[in-house]
Amino acid sequence: MKQVNKLSRLKLLEIINRLDFFRQFSLEERRLLLDDRLEVYFCKQNFRVFREGEVDATFYLVLNGRIRIVQQGRNRILGVVGAGDFLGEGAFITQAPRSASAVAEEDSLLLRLDINALRSLSSATREKVKDAIIAGMAKRIVQLNERLQSLV
Repeated sequence: MKQVNKLSRLKLLEIINRLDFFRQFSLEERRLLLDDRLEVYFCKQNFRVFREGEVDATFYLVLNGRIRIVQQGRNRILGVVGAGDFLGEGAFITQAPRSASAVAEEDSLLLRLDINALRSLSSATREKVKDAIIAGMAKRIVQLNERLQSLV
Protein backbone atom coordinates (compact mmCIF):
# COMPACT_ATOMS: atom_id res chain seq x y z
CA MET A 1 0.00 0.00 0.00
CA LYS A 2 1.43 3.34 -0.97
CA GLN A 3 0.54 6.73 0.49
CA VAL A 4 -0.73 9.15 -2.14
CA ASN A 5 0.55 12.70 -1.89
CA LYS A 6 -0.02 13.86 -5.46
CA LEU A 7 -3.81 14.08 -5.27
CA SER A 8 -4.82 17.69 -4.68
CA ARG A 9 -6.80 18.57 -1.57
CA LEU A 10 -9.43 20.15 -3.81
CA LYS A 11 -9.88 16.87 -5.73
CA LEU A 12 -10.05 14.92 -2.45
CA LEU A 13 -12.60 17.36 -1.08
CA GLU A 14 -14.65 16.89 -4.23
CA ILE A 15 -14.52 13.10 -3.76
CA ILE A 16 -15.48 13.06 -0.07
CA ASN A 17 -18.28 15.57 -0.66
CA ARG A 18 -20.03 12.80 -2.62
CA LEU A 19 -19.79 10.21 0.16
CA ASP A 20 -22.64 9.63 2.61
CA PHE A 21 -20.09 9.12 5.38
CA PHE A 22 -19.30 12.87 5.37
CA ARG A 23 -22.87 14.11 4.89
CA GLN A 24 -23.17 15.57 8.40
CA PHE A 25 -19.72 17.22 8.38
CA SER A 26 -19.39 20.92 7.62
CA LEU A 27 -17.11 21.99 4.79
CA GLU A 28 -14.61 23.27 7.35
CA GLU A 29 -14.63 19.93 9.23
CA ARG A 30 -14.05 18.07 5.95
CA ARG A 31 -11.11 20.34 5.15
CA LEU A 32 -9.65 19.88 8.62
CA LEU A 33 -9.89 16.09 8.32
CA LEU A 34 -8.17 16.12 4.94
CA ASP A 35 -5.47 18.54 6.00
CA ASP A 36 -4.56 17.00 9.32
CA ARG A 37 -6.04 13.58 10.03
CA LEU A 38 -6.91 11.51 6.98
CA GLU A 39 -4.26 9.86 4.84
CA VAL A 40 -4.89 8.60 1.33
CA TYR A 41 -3.48 5.27 0.17
CA PHE A 42 -3.42 3.43 -3.12
CA CYS A 43 -3.32 -0.34 -3.19
CA LYS A 44 -2.89 -2.57 -6.20
CA GLN A 45 -5.15 -5.51 -6.94
CA ASN A 46 -4.54 -8.46 -4.55
CA PHE A 47 -2.77 -6.25 -1.99
CA ARG A 48 -3.63 -7.25 1.60
CA VAL A 49 -4.88 -4.10 3.34
CA PHE A 50 -4.87 -5.85 6.70
CA ARG A 51 -4.55 -9.39 8.03
CA GLU A 52 -6.89 -11.38 10.24
CA GLY A 53 -5.54 -11.56 13.80
CA GLU A 54 -3.32 -8.49 13.66
CA VAL A 55 -3.83 -5.72 16.19
CA ASP A 56 -4.20 -2.43 14.34
CA ALA A 57 -6.76 0.22 15.28
CA THR A 58 -7.06 1.69 11.79
CA PHE A 59 -10.23 2.46 9.88
CA TYR A 60 -10.47 2.70 6.08
CA LEU A 61 -13.00 4.36 3.82
CA VAL A 62 -13.04 3.21 0.19
CA LEU A 63 -12.85 6.13 -2.24
CA ASN A 64 -12.70 3.95 -5.30
CA GLY A 65 -12.15 0.30 -6.08
CA ARG A 66 -13.32 -2.81 -4.24
CA ILE A 67 -11.99 -4.60 -1.18
CA ARG A 68 -12.80 -8.24 -0.39
CA ILE A 69 -13.27 -9.19 3.27
CA VAL A 70 -12.09 -12.75 3.94
CA GLN A 71 -11.95 -15.02 6.97
CA GLN A 72 -8.77 -16.95 6.38
CA GLY A 73 -9.37 -19.52 9.12
CA ARG A 74 -12.63 -20.61 7.50
CA ASN A 75 -11.54 -19.81 3.94
CA ARG A 76 -14.73 -17.82 3.48
CA ILE A 77 -15.47 -14.54 1.69
CA LEU A 78 -17.60 -12.41 4.01
CA GLY A 79 -18.29 -9.68 1.52
CA VAL A 80 -16.97 -6.98 -0.76
CA VAL A 81 -16.97 -3.26 0.00
CA GLY A 82 -16.77 -0.53 -2.61
CA ALA A 83 -16.70 3.23 -3.00
CA GLY A 84 -18.33 4.96 -0.04
CA ASP A 85 -18.13 1.89 2.19
CA PHE A 86 -15.73 1.41 5.07
CA LEU A 87 -13.78 -1.45 6.59
CA GLY A 88 -11.78 -2.14 9.71
CA GLU A 89 -14.34 -0.52 11.99
CA GLY A 90 -14.44 -3.44 14.44
CA ALA A 91 -10.76 -3.30 15.33
CA PHE A 92 -10.86 0.51 15.16
CA ILE A 93 -13.60 0.68 17.80
CA THR A 94 -12.60 -2.23 20.05
CA GLN A 95 -8.83 -2.19 19.45
CA ALA A 96 -9.08 -6.00 19.40
CA PRO A 97 -7.36 -8.23 16.82
CA ARG A 98 -8.81 -8.12 13.30
CA SER A 99 -11.59 -10.67 12.80
CA ALA A 100 -10.94 -10.96 9.04
CA SER A 101 -8.49 -9.98 6.33
CA ALA A 102 -9.06 -7.35 3.66
CA VAL A 103 -7.67 -7.79 0.13
CA ALA A 104 -7.95 -5.37 -2.78
CA GLU A 105 -10.14 -7.02 -5.41
CA GLU A 106 -9.02 -4.33 -7.85
CA ASP A 107 -6.78 -1.27 -7.70
CA SER A 108 -8.26 0.87 -4.92
CA LEU A 109 -7.94 4.26 -3.27
CA LEU A 110 -8.53 4.38 0.50
CA LEU A 111 -8.79 7.04 3.19
CA ARG A 112 -7.10 5.94 6.40
CA LEU A 113 -7.84 7.13 9.94
CA ASP A 114 -6.12 5.69 12.99
CA ILE A 115 -7.27 5.84 16.59
CA ASN A 116 -4.69 8.49 17.54
CA ALA A 117 -5.91 10.80 14.77
CA LEU A 118 -9.49 10.26 15.96
CA ARG A 119 -8.56 11.16 19.52
CA SER A 120 -6.90 14.38 18.34
CA LEU A 121 -10.11 15.68 16.73
CA SER A 122 -12.40 18.14 18.46
CA SER A 123 -15.12 16.39 20.45
CA ALA A 124 -17.83 17.55 18.00
CA THR A 125 -15.97 16.21 14.95
CA ARG A 126 -15.03 13.00 16.78
CA GLU A 127 -18.71 12.40 17.59
CA LYS A 128 -19.62 12.92 13.93
CA VAL A 129 -17.05 10.31 12.90
CA LYS A 130 -18.48 7.89 15.45
CA ASP A 131 -22.04 8.64 14.33
CA ALA A 132 -21.11 8.03 10.70
CA ILE A 133 -19.55 4.69 11.63
CA ILE A 134 -22.64 3.70 13.62
CA ALA A 135 -24.92 4.69 10.73
CA GLY A 136 -22.82 2.66 8.29
CA MET A 137 -22.83 -0.36 10.60
CA ALA A 138 -26.61 -0.10 11.01
CA LYS A 139 -27.00 0.03 7.22
CA ARG A 140 -24.82 -3.07 6.92
CA ILE A 141 -26.97 -4.91 9.51
CA VAL A 142 -30.12 -4.09 7.53
CA GLN A 143 -28.49 -5.43 4.36
CA LEU A 144 -27.41 -8.62 6.14
CA ASN A 145 -30.91 -9.11 7.54
CA GLU A 146 -32.34 -8.75 4.04
CA ARG A 147 -29.88 -11.35 2.74
CA LEU A 148 -30.85 -13.73 5.54
CA GLN A 149 -34.54 -13.23 4.82
CA SER A 150 -34.01 -14.09 1.17
CA LEU A 151 -32.48 -17.43 2.23
CA VAL A 152 -35.50 -18.43 4.29
